Amino acid sequence: MSISGVKDIHLNNVTIAPPGSITQKHDLILFAVKAYSLEEALKSTLPIIGENTYVVCLQNGLGISEVIRKYVNEEQVIEGVVWFPATMVKPGYIKILTFYEQSILGGRSYRSQEYAKKLALLLTSAGIPTKAVDNISNEVWRKAIPVIAGNSINAITRTKLGIISEIPELKESLFAVAKESLKIARAEGIELDEEYLRRSMLSALEKGYEHKTSMLLDLVNNRKTEIDFLNGKIIELGKKHNIQTPLNLLIYGVIKALEGGKF
Repeated sequence: MSISGVKDIHLNNVTIAPPGSITQKHDLILFAVKAYSLEEALKSTLPIIGENTYVVCLQNGLGISEVIRKYVNEEQVIEGVVWFPATMVKPGYIKILTFYEQSILGGRSYRSQEYAKKLALLLTSAGIPTKAVDNISNEVWRKAIPVIAGNSINAITRTKLGIISEIPELKESLFAVAKESLKIARAEGIELDEEYLRRSMLSALEKGYEHKTSMLLDLVNNRKTEIDFLNGKIIELGKKHNIQTPLNLLIYGVIKALEGGKF
């Protein structure tokens, strides 16, 4: 397995095995599958999750940890927010385009929080800058909102991510979707600074100019997207709080149409 780009790592003798062939309980399991595949992947690994196993979810989107907590004790669940875009060039070969900032881990109980701190130190020592935080929910939303706005617009326009910043109408659309999503975050008790999000999204467009988001690549390759855990979750929570979300509703419908191969 090889990783190139801002990091160059080559691993020999990487063992690849289907979950059914593993029988012993493990200390740590990291889930890096698509959000819509998480529950199925989790079910297949339940036999190797013991009382002392910690499970880390690294998916983009909202409602991710709730999927895991249906099957695993909350004290064993770690939530992760990863801040570097990467592309699978081919199986076993990953290219990391840039590091926006250090990755973030957190738990919702004392036990999981303490383990998150240890894991953050371990990952940092391995060359993946990571920190543990007390309020992981805020961090999940801080990552989710730019993804909800940027990934969907990038997927619809089928361009490089940075092109959004060069077309005034697209850039304003990006901010409008983010602002609508921020209303839902605040209704959920999440406090994020709107101006900070705006600057963060502009920085992401600049640093990741050449990047094509996973949602765009999924559409191009006629695969299912993670839209249900992104804009779809904003729509769901909007109904819960009786808040209209017309921009996310429009984007969700368009992506669902494209997801069916209707280019």
